[in-house]
Amino acid sequence: MAVGLSGVFTGMDTETLIARLMAVNARPMYQLQDRRAEWEARQDALTDISSRLSTFKTLLARLRDGDGLRHVSAVSSDTGTLTVNAGSGAGEGTHQVVIDRLARSHKLVHTAGLAGLDSTVGAAKSTALNTGGVADPDAVWFTTTANGATYTFDFGDEPDIDNVAFAADTGYSMNQVAGLINARSQAVAGYDAAVVEYDDQLGQHVLRISAQNAGTTGTMTQTLTAGDAVDELNDDADWQKTASGEGKLRYTYDGVTRTLHVTDETTLEDLCDLINNDGANPGVTASVLEAGGAYHLILAGRDTGSDYGVTIDDFQTTLNGFDTSDFTETQAAQDARLRVDGYPADPNWIERSGNTITDVLPGLTLNLRDTGTVTVTLNRNTSDLSDDLNNFVAIYNGLVTAVENYTGYDAETETGGIMQGDATLNGVLTGIRNLLIGTATGFVDGEDAYTLPVEIGIAFDRYGQLSLVGTSTETQTSLDDALAADYAGVLELIGARASGQSDSSYIQFDAAEADTGAGFYDVAIDFAADGGIVTARIKGADEEAWRFMEIDGNTLYGTVGTDEEGLVLTAVNDGTGGEHTQTAQVRIRQGFAGALYDHVDALLDATSGPMAGKDRQITEAIEELDERIEDQEDRLEDQEERLRGQFARLEALLATYDRQLAAVQQLSQQVNSFANFLSNR
Repeated sequence: MAVGLSGVFTGMDTETLIARLMAVNARPMYQLQDRRAEWEARQDALTDISSRLSTFKTLLARLRDGDGLRHVSAVSSDTGTLTVNAGSGAGEGTHQVVIDRLARSHKLVHTAGLAGLDSTVGAAKSTALNTGGVADPDAVWFTTTANGATYTFDFGDEPDIDNVAFAADTGYSMNQVAGLINARSQAVAGYDAAVVEYDDQLGQHVLRISAQNAGTTGTMTQTLTAGDAVDELNDDADWQKTASGEGKLRYTYDGVTRTLHVTDETTLEDLCDLINNDGANPGVTASVLEAGGAYHLILAGRDTGSDYGVTIDDFQTTLNGFDTSDFTETQAAQDARLRVDGYPADPNWIERSGNTITDVLPGLTLNLRDTGTVTVTLNRNTSDLSDDLNNFVAIYNGLVTAVENYTGYDAETETGGIMQGDATLNGVLTGIRNLLIGTATGFVDGEDAYTLPVEIGIAFDRYGQLSLVGTSTETQTSLDDALAADYAGVLELIGARASGQSDSSYIQFDAAEADTGAGFYDVAIDFAADGGIVTARIKGADEEAWRFMEIDGNTLYGTVGTDEEGLVLTAVNDGTGGEHTQTAQVRIRQGFAGALYDHVDALLDATSGPMAGKDRQITEAIEELDERIEDQEDRLEDQEERLRGQFARLEALLATYDRQLAAVQQLSQQVNSFANFLSNR
């Protein structure tokens, strides 16, 4: 008997025995796992085809726009003055561009400058802000008594702003008060001391009085020198007063006003950081220019154009030496000015805020680099279209190969694809192929330059592979020759979208939307005796039932929710007397790329598409197999436990038998010994 590790008494290799028994019993589970692997392979195949269709759809999205297929190459006669980029929608031709000036951003340089980056920017002026705000600065703020009132406003060593007199029994607005104070400050010191400003935090207008200079000036005091006190001016509690050294720089850019608070310890470098690190900075960059032995603050706007000037608020800026007059404008904020093909006539110009202009010539981006006159030449460029169609062919052929590998049969290896004969995948190719061999929707032979893809060089070989014919033959036109013969016709066949035509001059096609159903429509308009439209009817050419169109004067609209939604027609009375009816056939063209896009989009629809349906079917099959495999695993686990119990009991039984045998053998030996004893006597 072989010695095993698991048979403690018998030496049997019970682990091997159990493993072999389990392998036999696990065959149903292995079969289920093999089936699951097959379904997973089907799912992988479906994912591959879906991915290829998605790539195909992305390309078709570009091809289905006829206007976007029109490409030109743009050349500038002087790239130092103007560069040009052509996009979709640009047309062929030549244009003359005259650039009078470039758009520039605004730059202000602090004229005097400071001795160094670590120089303090200067002590601020003392100010006093009256917090008794008003909603309307022209409304009565206070009314004096019969004795009137006369005040003096004093900023330390500066000349007193005295004799600010308010007449008896008179109402004064805040603006009038500021005017009286300024009349006296101009008389005694030659400056305007008072200003009415709007306080964002209070949401009201307030009165501010400022010292003329910065330095050692203390806080303002207001003193009643005659008459009766005016509460709004007399009470210190109504004033917020600052001494010299506590100031601010206030500027406006792009309609946003920012206020930066400084102290008498703020350096030039600190001020730059305050501006640049301001989280609400609207687009002003601060820097420093070292020139003439001084360091000059530069304020520069980020954007070009006359609307983007940097303005300093002289009244609310209390930082000494940083009013508007202390800055030099080194570059004015200005718009670019140009003239295209002589338009507009002198002295007018086309003006734009930037030097990159996209809205003057359709499909072109003009990059202005200097002033001068430039000729822009636009030539037809078909290489991009050719590349797209070659990609179209390659993607389709890759799709064909993949589908055939998954659904076909290899006679040499006598093996079928993982989805052999699958109707869904085969239907993918059938639907696409039908759209590539049939007449494009809404196109008519003899009226449209091209109606079939084969007429522009897109042809199938006998193996179902697609090709883009490189050289024309007696029976096949190449893409290059088709483009040369009728460029617009090629683009229409590929990417016509909402392109329409009527066979009657009395029922004219005006417009359609991208989602208007392509195809042929019968239209009938009933006129009253006075020439007015009574009813307008429409139906698909292959339909029986008519639908009414909406009427607005002589304009007809397709009804929302119908195939003709978005269609716009114009009815013209032919002059026939009495009640009569005009009829026409209207056709809406859709290029084959658009039709393919709609087809592929429907294939990939996550709810109703056949690819999603097939994926749900496969997923359900895998889930069912997972449940059955799990049941088998549970069964095998129970079976293994039973086998281990059976072998354990067998070991115990054999051990019992062995002990019994030993006892019998011992008894036999004793009997034999006793027999021998008796025989020897």
